[in-house]
Amino acid sequence: MRVVKKLLKILAALVLFLITAIAAILGLLRLEHGFAVTLPEPTGQFPVGRAMFHWVDNARTDNLAPVSNQKRELIVWIWYPATAKTPAQAAEYQPAPWRAAVVNEQGTLMSKFFTRDEALVRAHSLENPDVSPAQHTYPVVLMKSGIGALATDYTALAEDLASHGFVVVGSDSPYSTFVVVFPDGRIAKRTPAGNPPEDFDEPARKRVASELVKVWSADTRFELDQLERLNSAAPPGKFAGRLDLASVGVFGHSFGGATAAQFCHDDARCKAGIDMDGQPFGNVMQEGP
Repeated sequence: MRVVKKLLKILAALVLFLITAIAAILGLLRLEHGFAVTLPEPTGQFPVGRAMFHWVDNARTDNLAPVSNQKRELIVWIWYPATAKTPAQAAEYQPAPWRAAVVNEQGTLMSKFFTRDEALVRAHSLENPDVSPAQHTYPVVLMKSGIGALATDYTALAEDLASHGFVVVGSDSPYSTFVVVFPDGRIAKRTPAGNPPEDFDEPARKRVASELVKVWSADTRFELDQLERLNSAAPPGKFAGRLDLASVGVFGHSFGGATAAQFCHDDARCKAGIDMDGQPFGNVMQEGP
């Protein structure tokens, strides 16, 4: 009997210790959640501007959307060499509607304890300043994120490239990206069609991923088409005549890297490409870029 009581006391002490430890860890995580963090300083000579666009590809129906006959829509972020003379406010790392959508989708535990408060993340971009007059044109780099990731997750990399004289064009992929917030308030969440299931066997996963990479490659071609329109816009905007579209590169991370390889197969305008840790899919595997 004494042995049983002793074991119960030890068990009770262990439970109390675990509860205390979990509470302490959650307290520390909650404390860290509220700390401000500044992204790494860009290392180039140019100040960095950021602009956001909402583009609709009326030539394509979005087969990843949960509703039929919807046109493919993209949110596109452009980081670029900026002039310091234009009055401009600092760009938010993540605009408020996007922060709210991410928090709502993550749930309380993830959004309040296991991630930082994105309102306290400080980037180095300015909101919509003029393009730097230091050069007449700037080479263009298309940037593709991995499945689930937001384009702004790569802000530090995009800002650093822009500070060295590149126009960096990142985009979110509706129904594959974690959440995408359109200007009218609609929110596109991930769908099974936009995310190859991990529990598929390898041949089935490759088939699904190869179909998806076609969509992402077509997105990238559409973005480049839109950039050509911006470059020749009338009346001219800030990017008119400022993009060196004879010097277009593309890079991507994970599935974005697979997209970079496929895009360089699909579009001769691609002059350079980098696949960052992405398993290739699509007919680039058989035919080469």
